[in-house]
Amino acid sequence: MTRRMLLQAASVVIVTSWVLATVAGHARAEVRAWEGTLSVPTYPWKDDINPKFWAIEAGTKLSTTVKTSIIYPYSMQDDLSRVKGDRTYRAVFLENEYLKVTCLPELGGRLFSVLDKTKNEEMFHVNHVIKPGMIAMRGAWISGGVEWNFGPQGHTVTVISPVDVVTGTNPDGSAYLQISNQEKIFRTRWTVRVTLHPGRAYLDEQIGIENPTDGMHPYYFWNCTAFPNRPGTRFIYPMSLGTDHSAREFFTWPIHEGRDLTWLKNFPTYASVFAVDCHYGFFGAYDVDADRGIVNVVNHREVGGKKAWTWGEWDFGRVAEKNLTDDDGPYIEVQSGPLPTQSDYGMLAPHDRIAWQEWWYPVHGLGDGFEYATREVAAQSARSERGLALKLLATGRYPQAECVFSQDGRPLARKDVDLGPEEAKTVELPEKPTGPVEVAIVAHDGQVLAKFTTPLPIPKTEPPDPAKFVEKPDSELTAEQLYLKGRKFDRATDRLKARQYYEKALAVDTGLVAALRSLAVLDFEAALYRQAIGRLQRALDRDSDDGLSWFYLGACHLRLGDLQAALDAGYHAAHSTGTVAIGYDLAGRAHLRSGDAEAAITALEKAVRANNNDLTAAHHLMLAHYAAGNRRTALQLAKTQKADDPTDFLPRIVLSMGIESALATEMRAIRKMAGEADFELIEASLAFAELGLMQEAGQVLRVGCVETVPREERSPMAQYYLAWYCSRAGDEDAARTWLQRAAEANQPLEFASRPESLAVLEYAVGRNPGDAGAHLQLGNLLANLGQMERAEACWQKAAQLDAKRSVAWRNLALAAAARDDAAKAEEFYRKAIAARADDQTLYRDLAEVLIAADRRGDAIELLRGMPLKGTRRADVTILLAQAYLDAKRYDDALDVLESTPNFVNWEGQDITWQIFNQAHIARGRQRMEQKAHDKALADFEAALTYPANLNVGRKDKPKEAAAQYWRGMALAALGRMAEAHAAWKLGAEGADLSGEQHEYRERCRELR
Repeated sequence: MTRRMLLQAASVVIVTSWVLATVAGHARAEVRAWEGTLSVPTYPWKDDINPKFWAIEAGTKLSTTVKTSIIYPYSMQDDLSRVKGDRTYRAVFLENEYLKVTCLPELGGRLFSVLDKTKNEEMFHVNHVIKPGMIAMRGAWISGGVEWNFGPQGHTVTVISPVDVVTGTNPDGSAYLQISNQEKIFRTRWTVRVTLHPGRAYLDEQIGIENPTDGMHPYYFWNCTAFPNRPGTRFIYPMSLGTDHSAREFFTWPIHEGRDLTWLKNFPTYASVFAVDCHYGFFGAYDVDADRGIVNVVNHREVGGKKAWTWGEWDFGRVAEKNLTDDDGPYIEVQSGPLPTQSDYGMLAPHDRIAWQEWWYPVHGLGDGFEYATREVAAQSARSERGLALKLLATGRYPQAECVFSQDGRPLARKDVDLGPEEAKTVELPEKPTGPVEVAIVAHDGQVLAKFTTPLPIPKTEPPDPAKFVEKPDSELTAEQLYLKGRKFDRATDRLKARQYYEKALAVDTGLVAALRSLAVLDFEAALYRQAIGRLQRALDRDSDDGLSWFYLGACHLRLGDLQAALDAGYHAAHSTGTVAIGYDLAGRAHLRSGDAEAAITALEKAVRANNNDLTAAHHLMLAHYAAGNRRTALQLAKTQKADDPTDFLPRIVLSMGIESALATEMRAIRKMAGEADFELIEASLAFAELGLMQEAGQVLRVGCVETVPREERSPMAQYYLAWYCSRAGDEDAARTWLQRAAEANQPLEFASRPESLAVLEYAVGRNPGDAGAHLQLGNLLANLGQMERAEACWQKAAQLDAKRSVAWRNLALAAAARDDAAKAEEFYRKAIAARADDQTLYRDLAEVLIAADRRGDAIELLRGMPLKGTRRADVTILLAQAYLDAKRYDDALDVLESTPNFVNWEGQDITWQIFNQAHIARGRQRMEQKAHDKALADFEAALTYPANLNVGRKDKPKEAAAQYWRGMALAALGRMAEAHAAWKLGAEGADLSGEQHEYRERCRELR
């Protein structure tokens, strides 16, 4: 499905629209979309000023808090407050006669609420407070409504960050919200168009993911909805086999080992449930007590991922849920996606795109769930001695519909029924059937609304042979197997291991094309173009028909400015299997850069004809006509592209070029609707610049990122790019002006990320060597590209030029720590602290270095003396408590824990309780030695408690044997032997776990 298959877009500005349309031959209905605000109680969060580098952290040995997921250029959001206040959010609304949708663009475009107006009930679980927990890639994550969980991993980087949202109407009377974002890590882009149709009670969601770059990037997407978890809540899956998060454990559905897994009450702990080979295109959840649920419908051959999640019925899960809300109770997640499980990742080739359509709707009045569902109707059957009863709820009005019952092609009965979204209707077969019954539900005009057999036949799926998952040692793997192992790491964004296994594959087969090409792609994405060229030439020596190798060879030459070599390689790719479109696109770009607009247009037209999904080639064709002076053609292409995708900013800009006032108006509109305006406008400017249109590229940034933005909010990177464009256009005086302004600008959370920024920043430091900010940004970029030696040199220069650049010192400290150079790490961290004394992460990281160097006392004093503005970060508090515990300062450890009002722990962690438990046991043992048995007993009993401020609930297999053993010893010392034996009995019967728990279980057994 191409973007041109999407419904036509409306105006750039958010408008209120009332649209009349015929609905199933009945009354006219109206759909409207508008913008407003919504005030929601919010627990705030902070963005960390310090960038996060995968290339450093993957090798760091000193720090215990690092995570090696690729997050840069995003900042961490792991400092969460538990002081609530009201916050007003921009809100976008969409409404028809059945549903009202509330979308919050500033929170990842989340659907905060979908009201089912037929019953005045929420379709999904609504969380009436924004209360982040530590769950997402960057930390903060919120529950409730509908989350668009786009990768590179879950939960995504923009879950509580602004994204693009616009509204529009369609000729058929429907209206939509389009939500989109171009993420900054790989520059891949996702769009979700949520449409409400007149007279239809469903969300029509058209979802697309595209890679507009020349890179090869992983993708990941889950449409994550929340639904209340109550005693009557059930999962509805038409399958026979499920699996876990990693597709390693399998369970029969619905009954597994005597448990009915459809009921949430039968999940003692948290669990993911993924469908395996589900042959039907629907699933969902239902609350039997409330008699309502949600249905998802999708083409299961296109979108096979069906996931449900529960926190489980244990205390640990309940406390974790409570940490995400105040009063709205537990919830579950019902998710759909194009990949089988959340350990699977797809890969998007250059300019590649995938798209699909799915529908979600509320159901009610069906009793205990639904047996079958289509986009038009959900059905539930019930058999009794009196016959077969079928309950039906439609998503539109279908008067005089017909329900036909048959067996083996023989009609049993025909029943007329008026169907609609307001009320479920019951149709009965008066005789008791002896076997399966075929059911057809047909609208009065002949449209088949549903056709199925009841009971629904579920194909039996057998679990895979466990031997399939047994991994051989690397020494026994073939070159291809080593390559495939590397590819798996590549898709999971583990670049270091991907490179390692590609190299291992080449050690077995030095000419393995796939491994050479994959390494070259990683080189290309790291701006190591000459290194990539060497690998690609080796690959082509073995297989001269490998189109992707030709394409990347040409792309590398294009980046290096060798246009003739780029042309040659582009045409080779265009004449190879699978790379026709991107090959012609590459050739078209090289032609235009060479000044041959006519040849460029010819090549780009061939690219678009070869793949009308290649939206990047369509952009290039539009710009080629613009460059050639074919303004009318360029504008017509821009109008078409804007209509296809109203959150695609490049055609909007082209339509406004040439008239300064029109461009300024358009830029203000873009900045209003865009989530990451500066990033996206730089991206648009690069589309012009890559084709040699430097003046236009500069105009985009001058108007969009400078003249329409207050001085204090202007992006340094946009102004560095503007200087570069002016220089390339021959205006060095203007370039000097923009370099100076960029050096004066200050946006601390903006980090350079694109490979194209290398030339820009190298120009900046060359022309203005005293600009500490440019050196810092260049170092950050090089570190993200894995070029650490060059990065450190840039940070050193930035710190020498401006000792107040705390981030430069911190980055140097982080690099030193990765080399196990504790002395240098300490020196740099202390300089960072001197520059930014209120940055708690600096004290945390330095304390970790000191602890690793066996200087725990110094670490404690550092953390104790840390100046505080507001509250102490949770991770700093935990580190201090752990240091006290390890130093045997148990009173201090407990005081730190008990004086903290409310901890926010990372998902699944119980470290606060572990420290609390261990400190009480250790102090109790000290008191036993001092014969203070009463006080010792109080400690041991406290060790078995779970204070609310720790935010940790009791697990299903708690490690409590040690506390019970010592509790028994204290009771025995007090002469309370019956209670002592009871304590030892509890300890002996505790969870059978290894380590200390096992040791103390055995001790308790001996004494009970």
